[in-house]
Amino acid sequence: MTDSDRPKVLVPLAVLDGESLAPALVEALSGVSVELVGYHDLPEQTPPGQARMQFEERMEGELADLVTAFEEAGGTVETRIVFTHEPEQTFERVAIEESCDAVLLNNPATAVEDVLIPLRGEVNVERIAALVASVLEATDATATLYHVAESEDDRGAGRELIDAAVESLVADGVSRERLTEETVVSETPVKTLVAAASETDLVVMGESKPSIQERVFGEVSEQVSTQSVTPALVVRRLSTVENERAEPEDETVEESG
Repeated sequence: MTDSDRPKVLVPLAVLDGESLAPALVEALSGVSVELVGYHDLPEQTPPGQARMQFEERMEGELADLVTAFEEAGGTVETRIVFTHEPEQTFERVAIEESCDAVLLNNPATAVEDVLIPLRGEVNVERIAALVASVLEATDATATLYHVAESEDDRGAGRELIDAAVESLVADGVSRERLTEETVVSETPVKTLVAAASETDLVVMGESKPSIQERVFGEVSEQVSTQSVTPALVVRRLSTVENERAEPEDETVEESG
């Protein structure tokens, strides 16, 4: 797979606050193109330009260490430094500008040996499968295709989603032996999903609405990531990647590398 064919993942890290990326996640993301965003969430009264003069050199050093780790793992990475009063809006804009396929919600990970892939009717199975295939190619992990049905009558639709995902993953070169499937029925699907995510090393799930700000940093994906304390890759909707545009923020200072 050439670099241009690799899925692209936005990885935002508050490096000045000590946030980093576990070696296991560096390995798992070595099969994708990474847009690494070192950011600092500024107090309202702090001008971004002032913060840049004060902290930019330190942030560059922190990002350089991560770039080295990615390159040693065989990964492809570009960096961007951001000082902003609105981090979530900035992430959304960068994801659009760089045509990122997914966003990482970071959490600690000691290993990536099993990947959970929750599937819902509104998500794009082929895009999720392409990202999962890249993660599995970079690791020895197995993957569980998972659907939470709200009633027994909905099991059939979930089974169809899982079958489509299996077909896409196999077409992308994933061995069938590395895949398992599970469909459960629950009246509290989010709680059930959080419980399942807590037992796995990485979650790959689809974005339900066009806005990263609304869905990636809220609602289901945020609940899964924060309540399970499991890292999650949230695959953006195709319409989001292709059609959205955002205006630059006047009060954000960036450097790319």
